[in-house]
Amino acid sequence: MRIAVITQGVSNVFESIIESGHEVVGIVECSRTREPNSFLKAIGGAFTDVYYSFTSRPLNLKNFSKKLKIPYYYLRKGDNETFQKWMKHLQPDIIVVYSMSHLLKENIFTIPKLGTINLHYSHLPEYRGPSPLFWEYYDYILNPGVTLHYINKGEDTGDIIFQERILISSGDKLEEVVKKLSLTGIKFLLKTMDMIESGDVPRIKQSATTPTVRARKIKPGEYSELIKWDDWGVERVFHFLSGTPKYHYTLMKKPSLHKLGFTIKILNKEKCNTSGYKVGKLYKENSKNFLVCKNGKIYVDVIFSPASFLARIYPYIC
Repeated sequence: MRIAVITQGVSNVFESIIESGHEVVGIVECSRTREPNSFLKAIGGAFTDVYYSFTSRPLNLKNFSKKLKIPYYYLRKGDNETFQKWMKHLQPDIIVVYSMSHLLKENIFTIPKLGTINLHYSHLPEYRGPSPLFWEYYDYILNPGVTLHYINKGEDTGDIIFQERILISSGDKLEEVVKKLSLTGIKFLLKTMDMIESGDVPRIKQSATTPTVRARKIKPGEYSELIKWDDWGVERVFHFLSGTPKYHYTLMKKPSLHKLGFTIKILNKEKCNTSGYKVGKLYKENSKNFLVCKNGKIYVDVIFSPASFLARIYPYIC
């Protein structure tokens, strides 16, 4: 079966499609919501090219496609007619989507004769939108889900193929949860790709309404304000912080240090009396940094993060 993949970076989900035994005829890299400026992007591109030339290990989709000699397309929002021609030329049987910054238009998702499918990290119709995990952590959901569904005109409203809930523990880090969800998602994808040619694939209609908030993307300045410091206990705040590392730098006393690659690393939590402190603030005492909650402290380190620095230079490395 001929498959075109639309995604935002090299991941275990992407690699599982490549290794599935089906013919991947095109790799589409979807642009991020906010791209780095052209100078920083050029530096990042040069870095990845040099790394690839020495190691033959592709760090991004462009180098991956080059190594495998698969046609590559960089998709920006609004890039419609040219992309449509490119996709039609590939003649894919299906399109597989995993992580996009914008909705796929009907003239694209109707091209493959066997449909377009999307892997979404929620138990649809819960948490429709681009950032389901952020809001599942925010709402303290300890049984998030994975859904594989067909794409239609709506936002995550297409017929469901497979879905399953995953149990997690309070305070589980984002990378641990993503690993659990992705393993289930890969299982769904491989099973569906093998079944879809026969036409024997489950299709379950979704409810038109959703019981949860839309899983929108937030602006960095909203992050600390979203946390209900006066209401949430230390365990709930710790859980939310564990799942949202992208925004930790906003909690620093000098968030501008993020431009140099500095961020906050969450260490551990302690229930204790915090009278005399202001909740939501970062303190340093006895060489220890901590955030104050209504009933405890969350200990952190202010660190230089190579990953954060590289993400600023070129966000498609990882």
